[in-house]
Amino acid sequence: RPLEQVTLDPETAHPHLMLLDNNKMVWFTSEEQKLPDTPKRFTSSCCVLGSQGFTSGRHYWEVEVGTWGFWAVGVALESMPRKEWLNLLFCEKVWVLQLGFCGQYTAEHISTRPLALKVKLQRIRVCLDYEMGQVTIYNAKDMTQIVQLEATFTEKVFPYFSVCSEDTHIRVC
Repeated sequence: RPLEQVTLDPETAHPHLMLLDNNKMVWFTSEEQKLPDTPKRFTSSCCVLGSQGFTSGRHYWEVEVGTWGFWAVGVALESMPRKEWLNLLFCEKVWVLQLGFCGQYTAEHISTRPLALKVKLQRIRVCLDYEMGQVTIYNAKDMTQIVQLEATFTEKVFPYFSVCSEDTHIRVC
């Protein structure tokens, strides 16, 4: 099955996130951009959703990530809060792999699961199986599974991206 052609949705991007390369790359910027505060826009948490959501099927996309800083990649429900700060540790509406400021990779969905990875990730594959309720994340370099997160999806699910440190970025492949 081919990779989804995911692009980032500029209407959801937090004002500290700059989208580049035809909405395929996101950078954190310390300078807040002047963007309209629409209902879809995140205004407290530095994240952006993919333009296309899914309500059925299996979907795959790959992302290039920085090897340091703070980022998170995974999926989020359409009903995810947009105007309040989100602690991924307690959020029931996101399933992500995160690189924290201390260099620790964690899986996040309601609780934090530290991951002991021997390599610095550069490219990851996110696999969504809507009906099975699974989000599986792989090291795209050798397709080793990093984590599988369980879910029960009852609404539209979107690719989720967060960058919270300068000089780090995410690029959708």
